[in-house]
Amino acid sequence: MAVDAVKRQGLLGAPTVPLPLPRPVEIGGKPAAPPVAEAPTPTPQPKPDIAPEDSAPTPEPMEGEAYAACLKTFEARGGEPVPREQGEGTSDGDGACTIPGAVTFSRIKLVEGGTVALESAVTVRCTLAVELAGWVREDLAPLVQRQGGELSGLTGVGGQACRPRNGQKGAQISEHASGNAFDLLGLKLKDGKVVELWKAEAGTKDLRAGVRESACARFRTVLGPGADSAHANHVHLDMRQRRNDFRMCQWNVD
Repeated sequence: MAVDAVKRQGLLGAPTVPLPLPRPVEIGGKPAAPPVAEAPTPTPQPKPDIAPEDSAPTPEPMEGEAYAACLKTFEARGGEPVPREQGEGTSDGDGACTIPGAVTFSRIKLVEGGTVALESAVTVRCTLAVELAGWVREDLAPLVQRQGGELSGLTGVGGQACRPRNGQKGAQISEHASGNAFDLLGLKLKDGKVVELWKAEAGTKDLRAGVRESACARFRTVLGPGADSAHANHVHLDMRQRRNDFRMCQWNVD
């Protein structure tokens, strides 16, 4: 009796578990399969390569007389622009990757009559092309000459590239995107020697120090070895405008 009472008490005190509802019968007498809920279609989330909140505004265009005057200055400094096709316009790209007053070139004539050839043609803003031509003609060639050599080329060059800084997704847009930056690895001499600007070689230290000094005096941003890992093996130059005309020169010459 005591055991039966405990059992009855346990059964009465146990929670009531509802039985599952019987499956509905399909036509033909077979039980219907339970309905399968369709998964909602996920909304694709954009993964921008360039952070929208940091993206640079579309650069102001350079056309007509302003573009013609800039080209004239570029040519006066020894630049040899590649002719643009008829109807091509004066700007390349779209949005923040627009190059206002685009110029493509691969050669710069020196005062003495020689030519400095770029390893490959680059496309940049005309305003930057003017500074690059002046730098090569007025600074680099004389620096090499004072060291007993003759400048004949630039190696590892790079111009416009529509990408964020250092190629990192979500980073602020690079000055390369709008053709406002130039990359350089080394100087090629007429005798075939290449002075790699990022290499710490005792025999080229004075020349590399002179190149650094001239670059920092002419361009608004100079990044090279010692600036960060992204610029350990080349030199980056650009004309980015900052508040209070702030300039950045980060390049250790060892």
